[in-house]
Formats: sequence, structure tokens, C-alpha cells
Amino acid sequence: MSIEPFLQFADRLAEATLLVSGDGLILAANRGVATHLGLDPQRLRRKLLAEVVLEPPDKTAAYLRVCARTSDSVPGALTFPQLGGGTLPCRAEGAVLRPRADDAGALILLRLTPKASAPRRFQELNQQVENLNREIARRRKVEEELLEQRELLRVTLASIGDAVIATDTTGRVIFANPTAQRLTGWTQEEAIGRPLDDVYQTVHETTNRPSASPVRRALNEGDVVTITDPIVLVAREGRRIAIDASAAPIQTTEGEAKGVVLVFHDISDRRRMENELRDRAAKLALADRAKNEFLAMLAHELRNPLAPIFNALRTLSDTTSEPADLPWAMGIMERQVRLMARLVDDLLDVSRITQGKIELRKEHIELDSVLRNAVEVSRPLIESRRQSLHLYSCAEPLPVFADSARLEQVVCNLLNNAAKYTQEGGSIALCSGREGGEIVLRVRDNGLGIAPEMQARVFDLFTQAEPTLDRSEGGLGIGLTLVRTLVELHGGTIIVHSDGLGLGSEFEVRLPMAEVRTPEPGPVQTIGQPAANRRRILLVDDNDDALHTLARLLRRWGHEIHVAGAGLDALNVASKVQPEVILLDIGLPGMDGYEVARRLRQTRGVSESLLIALTGYGQESDRSRSRDAGFDHHLVKPLDPDQLQSLLCRRDTPRGRAEVAC
Repeated sequence: MSIEPFLQFADRLAEATLLVSGDGLILAANRGVATHLGLDPQRLRRKLLAEVVLEPPDKTAAYLRVCARTSDSVPGALTFPQLGGGTLPCRAEGAVLRPRADDAGALILLRLTPKASAPRRFQELNQQVENLNREIARRRKVEEELLEQRELLRVTLASIGDAVIATDTTGRVIFANPTAQRLTGWTQEEAIGRPLDDVYQTVHETTNRPSASPVRRALNEGDVVTITDPIVLVAREGRRIAIDASAAPIQTTEGEAKGVVLVFHDISDRRRMENELRDRAAKLALADRAKNEFLAMLAHELRNPLAPIFNALRTLSDTTSEPADLPWAMGIMERQVRLMARLVDDLLDVSRITQGKIELRKEHIELDSVLRNAVEVSRPLIESRRQSLHLYSCAEPLPVFADSARLEQVVCNLLNNAAKYTQEGGSIALCSGREGGEIVLRVRDNGLGIAPEMQARVFDLFTQAEPTLDRSEGGLGIGLTLVRTLVELHGGTIIVHSDGLGLGSEFEVRLPMAEVRTPEPGPVQTIGQPAANRRRILLVDDNDDALHTLARLLRRWGHEIHVAGAGLDALNVASKVQPEVILLDIGLPGMDGYEVARRLRQTRGVSESLLIALTGYGQESDRSRSRDAGFDHHLVKPLDPDQLQSLLCRRDTPRGRAEVAC
């Protein structure tokens, strides 16, 4: 076989190409060898491939034997030395051009691509097609060389990953490589002679309208045409594949158009990733907007109670204030502080939800007691809006195995939500009963109602229906999220229904019913007044206002009070006065409360004192950490006076021994 046709064609190829005999002798090398491998094509001729590459000779010979016996393109890897002493790893594609029974007599085409190089460009492929057509036209009368050139084209196009279809000037298919056949579902034999629109059918990805054929446009413009619209290839069997596509005219050296070559490839994975990234970006934007709205709501909700507290304080400090102003101001401040505490508790509950740290303390209870407590908690809000509350329950007991405090929180949130979104003078109904093996609880109102598009989102975090500037409904938009989480933790479900805006709404909770159990009578305890048990107490807090207001309250209760504003001061005072009870703030400057507690437990005369943590941190991990540091109790700010009274009322003996209620 003459190698001149190979050289004339191969020298026009952009990639490095070798013609090798079956026994490994390099017969020819194109100019791409110098460009991409840094080797002299002339010096490579008549050399053994095993002498040029760095792989072991037996490995190279084995690769050539596989290429000589296989009709398809065979992938491999070869490494070439560089003049500077380095190496150049290459991907190899070997295809037999002239098979022989004797491997040594075969001719093998080796295509070499440095592993760091970019994929071949579309223009190189166009050049290959043009060169091949020119060679075929020039040697049409020589049948053997015509077949050899066609085989060379088949091997070249079969080895690339892109789909290639060539047409004549009328738009009829004259060639389709294996990748194009696989993607379209048409074999080359079936496709040849058919209009391109039969074989290559594409539609717009979003509108599903047929996209225009690129053939006529490429012929008219005489240049490469890139399809910029997102298109989908509709395969013969109906499969839809997202693709990128380009088309270019096949021209002779004189500029005469002979047809069009169309190159396209599957981008389904890329498109899926783009869609996922787009969805993720949209969700992040939504989350960011929700975060900003939530921060604005939080600032508003925290400022609301601060305003009446400040006004009440100014009233009391005014020289013209009257005795009746004191209980009035105290009532305002107590209500507003409790409101702020509830907001903080809601935030902590949200934190526990997002971290999956909500734990239930379940016991066998009657739902009726939960409903009564919830109604009493929510009644002031309902009455302040002059709304009527109707209670409907069945006569039979409704036993549940539940955390009574959390279940009460569920009912309170639903009642408060109904009150906030029902106009003044409106009506709210609380219904309970059983259906089969389930307990059903419904809260209905005739208030603002919920738009259909909002009903699927009312349980999402920080979601409120139609938030307004005046924030008249209030809240942080987390109550219903807590409700859903707590209901699901109890093994129940919750759904919402509304006929639309202005038509009220109904929330339905379903819980599994527990077996009826007869409660055992428990011991009766009575709590006396703290003044009857005078204690020597050390208060430790770096906030002067918090320290001295609590000290004043405890002195009024009849206790002996000592104070300290820092950790070292607390240790010194404690060793001198040896207090029975120490109320210790955690967030102290310098030495924090945990370290102070550990040292107090090692201080003679103080180690058995009742040690109570006083902090703004109330999560389970905080309580666990305070226990590890040696605290007996963990109280969360703002301090509940009743809870503190209960602790101080006990006659605590040395640590670890029983407590007796007074």
C-alpha cells in the first residue's frame, strides 16, 4: 500500500497521527506529531514504535496485536519522551486499515492526543471532511485507494465522541457516524438519502415548537452556524435528548458548496446540572428573602414590647406619678416581658427543629386537660379582640400518650393563630373527638381565610399570609412550623383548609389514641412562703441592673443577700460568707460561670451549697453543660419568680441527699 495518500490526507489533520505496521514499524508520521508531541516526523519513519515510547516493548507489542485483530477503534495509552527530559502521556486510538491473517502484515492507524490537550475543534473536523472529499474526487478512478480513503474517514469519525451527520446541498443525508446513529435511532443505511428533517428532529426545550433546520442557514451564510436556542433531539423511538449543535458548509478549495456537516452532542447531564443549580439558586434567593423578612419581623416584634416597658418606666420615674400608677406599670411590664420571653422560646424551638433536637417527654394524659390549659393561656388574646370562643367535645375520655406541655403548645399556637387572623368580634371554635382509632382536634374561625396558593406554604418556616407594613397580626411566622413538627413527633398529622380569602380557615390535627389508664394517686405537697426559710444567698452577675433588681426582690422575701459582679469576686465572697445558695450567671467576663462553678465545688465550706445557673441559654446542650460543671439547677432568663421561690423553699441538705418540700 502506498503511504503517499495517507501523508497528503494526514498532514491536514490537526492531531498527531502515525501509520504503523503490525510488527511495530513506523511507516509514516504527519505534521501533527511535531506540533503536539514535539517530535520530528522524518526521524520517526522506519523506527520501531517500542523504541520511541516509554512503555515496555511487550506492552506496546500487545497493544498493536489487539489493534491488528479488531475492526473497531481500540483505546490505549502511550508516553513519549521530551527534549527537555520530561514525558508526555498521550491517549491513543488504534484502528486497522488493512487487516492480514498475519498480524505483522497489518497496517494500523494510530491517533495520538496529549492528555492535557483540549478536544478537537469543529473546524478541524470540517477540514477533514473537505480533504477527504477532495482525495476521493481526485482518485475516483482508482478503486483501491478510494476504498482506503473511505475507510480512513470511517475510522476517524467513528472514534470521536460527537455525533456527525453530513448532507448534500439539497439537505439529504449522505453520512452519519455511529454516535449520530445511536442518538437519532437511525442507522446510516436507513438515513442515507432521506431529508435531514426525517432523521434529525429537534424542538425548542421550553416551547416544544420544532426548531429550524440548520442546513439551509449554513449554506446561505457560508459559515459555521451555532444553534444558541436550548433544543431537544427527538429520537426515532421518541426519546428526548438535550443537545448542543453546530453546522457548517462543506466547501471545495474554490469555495463551491458541496453540502453541510452537522455536529451535535448529548448535554443531558450538563442541562440537568444547570437546572439543579438554577433551582438551588432560586431556593437560596427565596431563603435569603425569607431571612431578611424574618429579621425585619424579629426587630419589629422585639421593639413592640420594649416601647410599653419604656413608657411604664418613664411614668413611674415622673414626679407627678400616682400610687395607682405602680400596679398599672407593673402589669404592663410583666405582660411585655412574658411576651419577649415567648418570642425567645419560639426562636429556640426553631433552632431545635432545624438541628433535630426537639425531644418529647411523653406520658399517658387526657386531652381534655391539655385543652383547658391551652384555652386559659389563649383566652386573654381572644378576649382582647372581643372574639367568641366555642368549645365542642365528646363525653367520652380522649387518652393520648403525649408530652402535655408540647401538646398544649400546639393548641395554643392554633388558637392564637386563629385569633390573630380573625377580625374583632369574630368567632373561633375548638372541637375535639374521636374517629376510629384517632383523636381529631379542629380549630375553626371565620376570619381572613387563606388563599389557595398559600395553603401549601402556611407550615413553612417564617411564612405569613400577606405580611403588611403595620404587622398588625404580629408573630415571627414560626408558630405553625412548630405545630407541624410537634404533631408529627407525636405520630400525628395536620392539614389546613380554607375556601379562600375572607372565608375563614380550619386546622385539623389527628393523633393516635392511647389506651385508657387509671392514674395512681400521688403524694400531696404544699409550698410555703420563702420568707419562712431565710437563706444566705450569693448573687453573681456582671449586669448591674439584673444583679441589684434581683437582690432587692430576694431581700423583700426576707433572705440575706451578698453580691458579686465577676468570677474572682464571687470566689472571694463565697469563701468568706459561705452562702447556702449561689445564683450564678454563666456569661461572666474573664472567668465564665462554668469555671466558677467548678472552683466553687472545690472550695471548702461552699462545695455543698445549692448552685443555680442563671443564663439566657436554655437548650438541652446548655443544661447538660451546666450539670457537668456542677450546677444543681438551670434557670433561663428572664427569671420566673415562682420557679425561684419553689427552689428556695426547699430545705436542701448537702449535695446528693434528699430534698424535702416545706
